[in-house]
Amino acid sequence: MFVSIFPLRIEDTHALQVLNAVLYFALTTSMRTHTCGSLNAENVDQHVKLCGWVQNIRVLSDTLVFVQLRDSYGSMQLLAEQTKMPRFSEQKELLEQLNTDSLIEVAGTVVRRPEEMIKDRAQAGEIELLVDEVKVLNHAELLPFNPHIKSKLPGEETRLAHRYLDLRRPELQNNIRVRSRTSMAIRQFMDDNGFVDIETPMLFKSTPEGAREFLVPTRVGAGHCYALPQSPQQFKQMLMAAGFDRYYQIARCFRDEDLRADRQPEFTQVDVEMSFIKKEDIQGVMERMIQHVWKRIKNMEIPVPFPRMSFAEATSRYGSDKPDTRFGLEIVQVPEIALDQHTVAEVLVIPNGANVFSTKEMVPFVDLIRSSQSNNESRLTTVHKVNDNGASGIGKASLLSRYLAHSQDTQPKQSHLKKILNSVSANSGDLVFVSERSVYVTPANTTLGRIRTLAAKLLHERGQLDIPKDKYCFMWIEDFPLFTREVDDANGRLSATHHPFTAPVEKDLPLLYNSPEKVHGQHYDLVLNGVELGGGSIRVHDPAVQTYIFENILKLTPEIKASFDHLVTALGHGCPPHGGIALGLDRLVAILTDSPSLRDVIAFPKSANGRDLFMHSPSVATAAQLSEYGLKVLETSK
Repeated sequence: MFVSIFPLRIEDTHALQVLNAVLYFALTTSMRTHTCGSLNAENVDQHVKLCGWVQNIRVLSDTLVFVQLRDSYGSMQLLAEQTKMPRFSEQKELLEQLNTDSLIEVAGTVVRRPEEMIKDRAQAGEIELLVDEVKVLNHAELLPFNPHIKSKLPGEETRLAHRYLDLRRPELQNNIRVRSRTSMAIRQFMDDNGFVDIETPMLFKSTPEGAREFLVPTRVGAGHCYALPQSPQQFKQMLMAAGFDRYYQIARCFRDEDLRADRQPEFTQVDVEMSFIKKEDIQGVMERMIQHVWKRIKNMEIPVPFPRMSFAEATSRYGSDKPDTRFGLEIVQVPEIALDQHTVAEVLVIPNGANVFSTKEMVPFVDLIRSSQSNNESRLTTVHKVNDNGASGIGKASLLSRYLAHSQDTQPKQSHLKKILNSVSANSGDLVFVSERSVYVTPANTTLGRIRTLAAKLLHERGQLDIPKDKYCFMWIEDFPLFTREVDDANGRLSATHHPFTAPVEKDLPLLYNSPEKVHGQHYDLVLNGVELGGGSIRVHDPAVQTYIFENILKLTPEIKASFDHLVTALGHGCPPHGGIALGLDRLVAILTDSPSLRDVIAFPKSANGRDLFMHSPSVATAAQLSEYGLKVLETSK
């Protein structure tokens, strides 16, 4: 009987037997016959060879030594006993000189541990290896930190500077293996559903439709540069024009943006495009793919189809286009206190919040409101504590105060205030956030949306709100505005909400030519528990419509418009209706492994400031290197 030493999921029993046979033969003809994780009670009395890292050494007496040995697949306790080990004194001295994570090769016999010593049979604690020979493969110097003592791990920068050590941690080992299995599951699903895996170029050209790019100088000509692709967007549209009905790629993408926990300068996405489809077709494919991945990785059944929600509803109820729907705390629109037709008045009630949060603990909310208003996410947001007589903190500038002052109602203002509070189900002891914002939602999140997220986090930490980790609320967000005002103004310039290749919904097509701000796009985002896993759209395939969007709505300069001439030309040469999507593989794996940062699911990530602290990159190019490309470094003003 062969035991699989790799965490593979193979349904074909014969294939599994063949694989194990090959692995067993490979191991028995090399430095080891087994791995630490593959041995169990069935191996008792067998003579085996193991290789691995020394975890710890316990010298119990002059005649007895215990060693914990670890490899990539598990751990095994080694027993060195004077009466049963040749050259015991020499081998004991050798072991005592080893530092943590020194590499050794051992040979010995698998034996049962004494019954009274077995603590956990589930962890293969009923066996150990009675060693008869030890060979040092690599004596480790003192480590800058011990990756196996979780409570003593240094800061992230130190760990990234010694990433090979950090990757020895079981958590990161598991994350990278889950990533491998996830990629394998995706590839298997896509292949089974007729998709073709096609690589697209890494050296592209600079285009203006997205984030800042990385430029790559070339000796083709002075000043000529490639750009690393932000995504394979234009290439995959060309593949549809070429007649590849179903394309996919696990693609590397690059963006020279400010970094944070969920963003890296280089990242991986599952890129998909299909011809002759409606949005429901590609959404269905993605839902089945998610089902397949969750079943393979977490052995969970994910129900489909996923719920759909409009962008307008998501921003109105949750203040975000990627809402976390595992808990309540919904925002309520209060149109009667809106001051004009271009203003939205909304309220967020935090039940019992006035009793949960002290004045000092309200500081993060106040700071958030200030930064949010400076980013035009709201015009004015105030917070009030509800009491039996109404609410506190209603200053002259607050929306409630201004409304009450302009109210024509003959009722006393206090009664009218209570009526408003009752309409949003606010009770004594609650916190009430009142916000005034433009009807034009420029950022993805509104002020109350950000407050809702912060409040949920703090309430969850205090045990006041249940947010189950094992609940996966997938959702499609649809009906985005095709164009967005760049500023909080009815006459502000329009820009593409997502990218300029998104098609308008068919019923809104006439509005494209007279009221483009009212047009909805055939865009769809896949959201999970407050995280945007990815987004896609049905594309413009009519060259006349694409040209009109470039020239008359986005008002691209002739130079920028010319950079898309190849795309418009291809659309006019018989390009079929098509659409696609891109899912972030890094984010997907982070959710599957419950990792707080994308850096925990990438083997060699960049630090928070975009540097590789182990390889010391980026590095300064020499004058000789720059001269080959006709480049020179200029002083930049601070």
